Amino acid sequence: MFRRDVLGGAAAIAGAALLANPAALAAGETSALPFIANDADLEQALPALSNWGRWGAADQLGTLNFMSPTTRLAAAALIRSGRVVSLAREFSPTTPELRNFSYAMKRYEDPLPEEAGCYDVVGMTCHGFAITHLDALCHVFTPAGAQGMYNGFSVADVTPAGAVRLGIEHVAEAGIVGRGVLLDVAEVRGGPLAPGSAIMLEDLEAAERLHGVRVGEGDILFVRNGGGSENTYKHGTGLHASCLPWLRDRRVAVLSSDSDNDIHPTQPGFERWSEPMHMVGIAYMGLTLLDQTELDGIVAACADERRWEFFVTVAPWRMKGATGSAVNPLAMF
Repeated sequence: MFRRDVLGGAAAIAGAALLANPAALAAGETSALPFIANDADLEQALPALSNWGRWGAADQLGTLNFMSPTTRLAAAALIRSGRVVSLAREFSPTTPELRNFSYAMKRYEDPLPEEAGCYDVVGMTCHGFAITHLDALCHVFTPAGAQGMYNGFSVADVTPAGAVRLGIEHVAEAGIVGRGVLLDVAEVRGGPLAPGSAIMLEDLEAAERLHGVRVGEGDILFVRNGGGSENTYKHGTGLHASCLPWLRDRRVAVLSSDSDNDIHPTQPGFERWSEPMHMVGIAYMGLTLLDQTELDGIVAACADERRWEFFVTVAPWRMKGATGSAVNPLAMF
């Protein structure tokens, strides 16, 4: 298992309450919520944070619904210089932290008139800390799967042949196309954050002020901690749970970071909800996560271009029922 099996009676009760009244799950602004300091606070906030039922009982896109032809056209208008920056980490068979990885290079030198060349065979789990990847909404269940997956779909929909619902193919159908916004928390804090640090709401808003941007509806939000590949499952920087209401209020479509977006080790007070960006963001908010992006290059490009917003496209593979996809996000100025 790559995510901890999180148990807790209170969490199960909270999830049951959510399912009991789906119409209440599309509640409005959450900014009036008290500060989320621990498990109990998070469980009380779940009904306001959840997007179950917001786009209908059959919805399988979650926050990607915030992307529209209007937001895409506005993002396309940001293309002015034609500069392209990859937001993916380069990796090889020897990269540390790869999971279930296998690789074989095959050469063939058939006589004429046949061709000669090579091909490789790659096997891997794209999730983890080595590869830039998208998480499908089937990737994370409600605690222990007791209340199913995002939007109340049953965990029985995840079969040995793949996920019947919430697979990556729903993201791949239109891809991710929109405005990218970089919030450079490392710059706000005066340098890379120590692995295991918590990014707070004030850090996000300070980064907005620093570069004159405001995160809004349908945005692909990149939060840079500066640690890059130094972030691991044992020591990784991420967003504190108290940022969740802000992400919902701003109608963020995709959350990304140069880590997996969560804090490792778990913050004190969050024994059950140990990874809130995944456990609440995916399972309750339907928030698409883009983990382990390479953000040093985009920092340099933003400084050169003197703007911290840009056009972004992300195209996952169209594999039916898959829990995620390795991707190469591209930013264009």
